[in-house]
Amino acid sequence: MQPFWQDEKGSALVLVAINMVVLLGFAALVIDVGFLAASRHKLLNAVDAAALAGARELPSNPDRARAVAAEYASLNGAESIEVEVSPDNTSLTVKARKELFYFLAPVLGFHRGEAQAQATARIGGIRAVKKAAPLAVPWQDYQFGAKYTLKQAAGQESPLGPGNYSALSLGGTGANKYEDNLKYGYPGWLKVGDVVPTETGNMSHPTRRAIEYRIALCQHSPPCTPEQFEPDCPRILIVPVYDSTTVEEHQVTSITIIGFAAFLVEQVKGEGNQNYIEGYFIRTIVAGEADPQQPDYGLEGIKLVK
Repeated sequence: MQPFWQDEKGSALVLVAINMVVLLGFAALVIDVGFLAASRHKLLNAVDAAALAGARELPSNPDRARAVAAEYASLNGAESIEVEVSPDNTSLTVKARKELFYFLAPVLGFHRGEAQAQATARIGGIRAVKKAAPLAVPWQDYQFGAKYTLKQAAGQESPLGPGNYSALSLGGTGANKYEDNLKYGYPGWLKVGDVVPTETGNMSHPTRRAIEYRIALCQHSPPCTPEQFEPDCPRILIVPVYDSTTVEEHQVTSITIIGFAAFLVEQVKGEGNQNYIEGYFIRTIVAGEADPQQPDYGLEGIKLVK
């Protein structure tokens, strides 16, 4: 009588067993390694979101930034979370790990793995932005929470000279284009270094209609104030900033953008042909092209750097 392994049936069973191990090994490679890759991708999304959320609290509140980032990461399934804020409070790094248990790899002796991910978000001055208001303000020592005139009325002195009331011509000229841009924000990109033509004329009624339209859209409760506001509030105007020392004494036909600022409007002042805009200077973060080297004019952006 032949030994089991020399029997044809026995040999077939041995080969089947070996092939089953090989097949399970391939299955483990496909399923468990794929599971590990998918888990790492999900974890990377979690730390990206956590870093962006935490960085919104910088630079003024690094402790709050750490807490927010850790909370976001945890809610998205991350474990072993570490949050670090840079010494200058301009960037935040989130590191996280998550332990995983394999499905098929245990037949090969591998029972668990670990997904790791890291993300860093940095805040910086805005170099380019969409949805800017067709207005321009000269840079000065603005104080957060203080009120400033953004567009003058007829009879008020304008930093851009006679016939100008701090309005810009964005994407075209005329009162209708100005009103649309003031209502909805200019749809194109504006960036530092752009030379933008001014828009002459008072345009008092388009100014009132556009600002009242924005104010009516704000349904936040309690109403937004310079101290407490929603970042997406339609009453926030993103306004290009220029260097007043570079403009001449006579009527200015264009300005060069050096940065961007944000103002919260409360109401349109004046009446008839005397309407003008005032806004509270605020610090906020918007979507746009952020650059840590760009001077900060109160408006900042967040950028994932790795």
